[in-house]
Amino acid sequence: MRMDIETYNKIYESLESVDDVKKLSRKFSQPIGTLHSILNQKTVTKVKRNFSRVKNKSPRHLRQWKKGKSIIEIAKKNDIPATLIVSMLLKEMGIPKKGFIRNLDDQPDGRLKREIIAAMESDFFFSPKAHALHAEKGEMGESILAEWLDEHEITYRSENDLRDEGFSKTPDFLLDSEIVIDGIDIFWIESKALFGDEKEHEYYIKKQFREYEENYGTGMIVYWYGYIDSLSYNGNLIKDYRFFNKDRDTIEELLNFKTYW
Repeated sequence: MRMDIETYNKIYESLESVDDVKKLSRKFSQPIGTLHSILNQKTVTKVKRNFSRVKNKSPRHLRQWKKGKSIIEIAKKNDIPATLIVSMLLKEMGIPKKGFIRNLDDQPDGRLKREIIAAMESDFFFSPKAHALHAEKGEMGESILAEWLDEHEITYRSENDLRDEGFSKTPDFLLDSEIVIDGIDIFWIESKALFGDEKEHEYYIKKQFREYEENYGTGMIVYWYGYIDSLSYNGNLIKDYRFFNKDRDTIEELLNFKTYW
């Protein structure tokens, strides 16, 4: 739902870990997914700010690990997701990360394997499992949109259709004919299974929305988990889950979809 900046700032400052999600969800009457999305964005911002500094200490991290400090302990000490410490340590050891992680079950049992498994299980934002769940959440949002378009007999080409036709940057749905919503002509729709804060919105304007508008005209951006009420972009429409009838079981599932365990 649309959120005023004061409420957003209170939530943002209060969220420190996934342990806070349910409690703050109740306190601010917001879906669990909204709180987790804001926490995810806060974590990513923190990683961008600290990553280079922590990475430069990789030799030190490896020495600490060899002396008995666990990967999770090193990650907590440096306030960075444990999966990223795994990557740093493997690189220092000269072990290719992708191959090692992809074939983790085949690796010999031992301290390194056990701690990598534990580290990734503790990481709700950067682990392979977290990425897979985020991708699933995105697919759910697109599926709800496709269902809504089909119900209203609105024909479209999907992102995959457009890529098959040779387009490079494409919206999730390019409508065959424009539709009018809230007095605005809509030519394309983009689904974002996240909360729309100012940083995310500006990022996607530069990366996607600007080009979509230039190529196709005005469109509709769907931030499924809500957005700050001051967001706008050149008259393009911004909506959240409420536009699509909250009573849909699939929307309830998306709003309560957990990317932590």
